[in-house]
Amino acid sequence: MIQGRLNDAAIALHRVLSQRCVNFGIFGGYAIGAVGGVRESKDIDCLAYVSKEQVVELLNGKHGFQVIPQTRQDYVAFLWSDKSDRKNAVLVVRYSARRAQYSMGNIPCKLVEINGQSQGPGTSAFLDPFYLFKGKLRAAATRAKFHDSADLRMLAGKFESLIQPRAHELDLEYVCLAIKRYVELERLFEKIGIDVKKAKVAVSNLDPHKLPPPAAVDVQRGLLG
Repeated sequence: MIQGRLNDAAIALHRVLSQRCVNFGIFGGYAIGAVGGVRESKDIDCLAYVSKEQVVELLNGKHGFQVIPQTRQDYVAFLWSDKSDRKNAVLVVRYSARRAQYSMGNIPCKLVEINGQSQGPGTSAFLDPFYLFKGKLRAAATRAKFHDSADLRMLAGKFESLIQPRAHELDLEYVCLAIKRYVELERLFEKIGIDVKKAKVAVSNLDPHKLPPPAAVDVQRGLLG
């Protein structure tokens, strides 16, 4: 997907949700590209402090958004397009962050200036780099995609001063699993102050290739837990 087209969807999403004072932040591969990484993505992932029912009411059939029917309650997906033929529609996946266990009520988000293909210059809201790192750590721990390791290295290099003071908040289970998948991450984790030895001991018996299937709110746990 062309970056400018993804930017269009992000600008449209921010325009609608900000008018309704809905706190949200974009994360994942698209966010990596927007904050300075060399990254291509096919969709936009975001976390929002609003229920599924509320966001469907806000967006479905309006402002270019069309809901994709599905039964899960922890997220909802939309296709966005500003073209009458819905050509080059962008997939926008919105995860709920209103559950008491994982709430983004106090999570900082940053407005980033982006340029859309058709929307022109605009802004959208992205999660703080520390939370982008947390999300990528979970991804590296739970799946085998080469770009997750590269994304972690980019974030640690560009935002080390923001990530290092909070390294103690990172999930050691995810750290250990990520190292088992990508051995090159061990030095990176040590550099930002993670107790790698403790992580290895804590989950030494876990096999990254024999993990249980993804469950509801796993993404929220990775970002906010």
